[in-house]
Amino acid sequence: MKLCFAPMDWITNAATRFITENVFQKYWEENDSFQTWTEFMNADGFVINPAWVIKHLITIENNWANKPILQLFWGRKEYLLKAVEIILDIYKDLFSGIELNTWCPSNTVMKSWWGSDMLKHRPETLDIIQSLSEKIHRSSDLSFSVKSRAWLTDEDKPEQLIFLREVSHFVDFITVHWRTLKQLYAWDADFSFIKELKQLVSIPVIANGWIENYEQASNVLSQGFDGVMIWQAAIGNPWVFTNHIPSLDEKKELMIEHLCLMIACEEYFKDAVEKIDRYYIKQPLLSDLNLYRDKIDEEYPYHSLVEFRKYAFQYIKGLGNVKEKKRMLLEVKTVKSFKEILNQLGDL
Repeated sequence: MKLCFAPMDWITNAATRFITENVFQKYWEENDSFQTWTEFMNADGFVINPAWVIKHLITIENNWANKPILQLFWGRKEYLLKAVEIILDIYKDLFSGIELNTWCPSNTVMKSWWGSDMLKHRPETLDIIQSLSEKIHRSSDLSFSVKSRAWLTDEDKPEQLIFLREVSHFVDFITVHWRTLKQLYAWDADFSFIKELKQLVSIPVIANGWIENYEQASNVLSQGFDGVMIWQAAIGNPWVFTNHIPSLDEKKELMIEHLCLMIACEEYFKDAVEKIDRYYIKQPLLSDLNLYRDKIDEEYPYHSLVEFRKYAFQYIKGLGNVKEKKRMLLEVKTVKSFKEILNQLGDL
């Protein structure tokens, strides 16, 4: 089955994608495939001030894995088209596709007309999708896709089906979250809307929404979809795309590997961003990042230690006494203290 790691801002960075890909490679089931997405990249920000968001274009070459799909959002039409033009000119060999996000429910994003708010402006959004499709398909062999949701409220679903059917004429596949915007992060999973869409379109449809483990992913896929996308359950749990249940020692080992790779990427970017040539940033080889890992100062307060907390909290989920463990992890300021806490996990 086709398993997809959902794009998440501040989550699906290059280090996290690499770690998750390698876990999948180690424990994958026959006939399974795996696809990753980048974090959301702000198209306006990329065109106007690339140094702020260009880190989203950093990838770590993994010879066996599929190339990631680049997720774009938050861009006026002219900036979205300009961003795609730049990406196709400089970075198209790094990615297997480009995707437009019309799903994000963040109030900050929606206040600026992007994310789910695009679903309130169907004609304008369809025009943007058609223009992006023409540019991408005319200039490359990259896929173009859209990530969306089951409209704004239950009453709007028939209109959303019509809209997504129109969208399907311009994209290679669609990923759909079964929730409406009104449902936000609540309610029990209901994939009936996505089933209706699947019957209306001739392109692949990927189902997304509250899929929490491999068995559930398999059950959802059996409903006739072309792939399943896992979201929050994949944070700090790269094994979720497999049937493997990791031991405590395996979790500890991977947590250190994951954190150190994030630090290596952080340090690489600090050096690389000073050498940005307009929209170009040199991509790291794994050997480059290994050099940075070898230089990690275990008593230095890297920013990645703060960023890693959201993964760490999920890595330790289910170990017992989680509240106390989280409190201890919140106080971590160095790799040395992080390792000391990991050594205590089995005893707490």
